[in-house]
Amino acid sequence: MNFQIILLITLALLIALGFSFFQNFYKNPKSSRNLALFGLRSFSIFLILLILINPEITHTESFQVKEKLVILSDASESIKILQKDSVLQNFQNKILSSEKLNDKFDIINYHFGRELITSDSSSNFSEKLTNIQQSLKHAEELMNNNKGVLVLLSDGNQNTGRDFRYHKSSGTTEILPIIIGDTSSFEDVAIQRINVNRYAFLNNKFPVEVFLNYSGSNERTTKLQILNSGKVVFQKDMEFSEKNRSIIINAELEARSIGLKNYTARLSKLPDEKNFRNNTEKFSVEIVDESSKIMILSAGPHPDLGALMASIESNSQRKIEIKYIRDFVNSEITDIQLFILHNVNRNFHKILESISGLDSGKLFITGPETDWQFLNELQLGFFKNSIDQPQDVFAVKNDNFAIYQPKHLAYEDLPPLQIAFGETEIDANRYAVQLYQKIQGVETNSPLLAVSRVQPKIGLLTGENIWRWRAAIFRKHQSFEQFNVFIGDLVQNLSALKSNERLIAEHPQTFLENELVEISAAYYDENYSFDSGANLHISISDSLGNTVLKTNLVASNLKYVAEIGNLAPGNYTYKLQAENANLLKNGAFNVLDYNAEEQQQTANLASMKFLATNNNSSVFYEDQFKTFEDYLLKNDSHRPVLKSEQKTVPLIDWYYLLFLLVFALALEWLYRKYKGLI
Repeated sequence: MNFQIILLITLALLIALGFSFFQNFYKNPKSSRNLALFGLRSFSIFLILLILINPEITHTESFQVKEKLVILSDASESIKILQKDSVLQNFQNKILSSEKLNDKFDIINYHFGRELITSDSSSNFSEKLTNIQQSLKHAEELMNNNKGVLVLLSDGNQNTGRDFRYHKSSGTTEILPIIIGDTSSFEDVAIQRINVNRYAFLNNKFPVEVFLNYSGSNERTTKLQILNSGKVVFQKDMEFSEKNRSIIINAELEARSIGLKNYTARLSKLPDEKNFRNNTEKFSVEIVDESSKIMILSAGPHPDLGALMASIESNSQRKIEIKYIRDFVNSEITDIQLFILHNVNRNFHKILESISGLDSGKLFITGPETDWQFLNELQLGFFKNSIDQPQDVFAVKNDNFAIYQPKHLAYEDLPPLQIAFGETEIDANRYAVQLYQKIQGVETNSPLLAVSRVQPKIGLLTGENIWRWRAAIFRKHQSFEQFNVFIGDLVQNLSALKSNERLIAEHPQTFLENELVEISAAYYDENYSFDSGANLHISISDSLGNTVLKTNLVASNLKYVAEIGNLAPGNYTYKLQAENANLLKNGAFNVLDYNAEEQQQTANLASMKFLATNNNSSVFYEDQFKTFEDYLLKNDSHRPVLKSEQKTVPLIDWYYLLFLLVFALALEWLYRKYKGLI
């Protein structure tokens, strides 16, 4: 309160006393003078003036701030499977009911499964997935980075999300893991993971990568089997030991028929093994038919033609025929997916007119005999000023090529191809370069092999005599395999026809039990532009044909999405329909019988200890509540803090002054009435 306010208050007091003195003593005779009335009138006038001055009153308030103690309880199904649900709840209730802990901390209780659950409802341990790392992260965010304690009650068995062992607290939060569950170790073999491609091609072999793990110290033998429709399609004996705990098996399975194929990988049980649930895992692969017809068009015989034919037909799904210009008939082109045009000249004019309107891919192979003036007139996106002089060029790989992932060849060891002398230019917006030319040891920007980015697909190989590559690869490896794969990748990309579908569905072929089933779709108008205003709905049916769900798809980020939810294990079909355009799309997927929470029968002691060590804290066990409580009570770093806060309040906010003023005026009036002065 500054000097000016003090002066005003003093002046107000003098005015109140002077005014009351004038009224009660100066004007009245001695017989009617009354000290009580003088006091009441002085007090009332002083209060009125004080309120008008409205000074600000500053006072200090002290209060205690407790740190937060957040209980993060595992609500996943694995706790119930381990028969530790009552143990966890008992430990949790002891914390909540501890008077000493409540005196020291502000206690909050959360649950978690796949996500953090902040509701106050008790856990029924029905969460199908466990994400400890994300739950720790979100719990710390809710603490607003304030200093406190985060108590993790869990068995440490996480089956989704990032590895929680490496979670690092913000520095102000102490993480205390409480291990719930049996920490004893038992012998166990498990299928940790299976890697397999979503698609495989008919009559080909596809790879399956199986990761196996063993826990124990003895030498054990088990057998891995892969079954399809109850029939063993692969098996191999495994030998594990303390030094050989992890094995990766690479199996090759045959794709014998088209459709979605379900497989089961199974490990035989160990004699003393207790957990059998992780010995089996299922996966699915969709077998598709990649058969295609390819035609080579040439002005005459050339060694390249035979080399290409042998390489392409190494894949039984591809059929190829060679036609010379003189034998070409237009009726033969209706079902061709790829045309390979070798050393084009003006005699190809009618042929190119016939195939220009098709969606078929085209591969131009050029050389010294090519009529580049004619090719330039076609305006295909590449151009060359050439002269009738051959030149040898070597291949240089473009590491930035991203149209597809070609298998690596040792290009530096391959013989040169022959081109027509001159620099080749391409439209960079239409083509991506896979191989550049190297001439007399100098790498150039001229393409040796380029592939179009847009439909219909066009490839350009600017050098002939590729048969030399095939011969060189065989001489070095005694096999044509590398050359066949190189040509096969190129042919597969160029022979992929443009999709004219306006309604397209996208989803994995396989979902795990308790995994959210989500189907995405794209819908295009008649100009093949994305239409966000369509009315799409989907109907899901089980293997018996019973409809299990009907729902609409919601437009989001240039696609439509339907969240189906959790479905029971089994095979499902769906019908996706665009109502306005009367378009229908059929598809299928399956849900595998797999419970991630059943894969472990003991607590993950190692991970919980690692989490504690990584955060410089301590780990406790389910029967150590007293030790845990004493640790927190004796830890001085978590003492409540006594804080003080200065508050400045205007006097006019003190509403009781108004009541005091009214009371003083009323009392004066009653007193005057009693004395007969009114």
